[in-house]
Amino acid sequence: MSNIVFTGGGTLGHVIPNVYLIEDLQAKTNKPTIHYIGSAGIEKERVKSISIYHEIPAVKLVRGKIFTNFKIPFVLISSIIKSTKILKEIKPDVVFSKGGYVSLPVCIAAKMLKIPIIAHESDYSFGLANKIILKLCNTMCVNFKNLQSKNNKIVYTGPIFSSSFEKGANTNLNINLDKSKPTLLVVGGSLGSVKLNEMIFAVLRELLHDFNIIHITGKGNKKQNSFENYTAFELTNDMSTLYNLADFVLGRSGAGVTAECYFKRLPMLLVPLENKASRGDQVLNANYYKSLGVADVLKEEELTPTKLKTKIQTFYSNIKTYQTAYKTQNPTNGKDKILNLILKYIK
Repeated sequence: MSNIVFTGGGTLGHVIPNVYLIEDLQAKTNKPTIHYIGSAGIEKERVKSISIYHEIPAVKLVRGKIFTNFKIPFVLISSIIKSTKILKEIKPDVVFSKGGYVSLPVCIAAKMLKIPIIAHESDYSFGLANKIILKLCNTMCVNFKNLQSKNNKIVYTGPIFSSSFEKGANTNLNINLDKSKPTLLVVGGSLGSVKLNEMIFAVLRELLHDFNIIHITGKGNKKQNSFENYTAFELTNDMSTLYNLADFVLGRSGAGVTAECYFKRLPMLLVPLENKASRGDQVLNANYYKSLGVADVLKEEELTPTKLKTKIQTFYSNIKTYQTAYKTQNPTNGKDKILNLILKYIK
């Protein structure tokens, strides 16, 4: 029987693409056995029901925190040892890595055991883990063509979406909408954005005069409300339906959210995570979509509730400009290309 190992975690941006690929593989007649190696974090909660889950210790690099990062080498060695033991037991035909700090020890172990590795990078630039994994893997799939020429291992595929994401799951979500108003979807990524949440809460009443708001707050950040045209979710497994209901999106510019909005042809008002809080990938992502004419960018350090409210209103007044820009765009789904690459290794 064929075995495939998936890995990647830390945020849903590293997990959901794996979920989409796993769902397609499990729908095949001769479906392989799916294993997932991840941490005790968000990926375990999301994929343990659709795979055989193996937990390893994992620790993330925290920029600017020297003492916090002191334990990384020790945890990494422990993770590599445990990953090696798991892979020896599974004997997979291939490892698919979606990146992030969780995936690095798995890929190091797979390389040591001479197991083929296919990886995927979602951002406009390579993350730290994928810079290392690029040296270990057989193929690195990317979302952006600008990365394609850097190495002959790199293949442009585009992002990964499921068939249900393309159509919308049409689940019975309890959402209150005033049909006379446009709908703004606010999403700060799978972990939520405290800054964006605070800004929206501060001007919520005024914004609801003009817009319906669907708000993804992140786990533990949801507040009670009594507004008829405001709906909040901590998290949801049906972002596709929410995108289908929205007219435009306010959010961070992580690779997952921006790729999803682009695929759904939604105008984006983006507030990238500041460089001091990240490696700068969100700024690059945001500027790329702005260059296509489908997004505008707000600097977090200049943001106040009043400025945000005014920017949202101005953005919507010019929304036809962004909608028109999409007419020259051709969003792609790289899922089938990546599945074909994976299946080449299946015995």
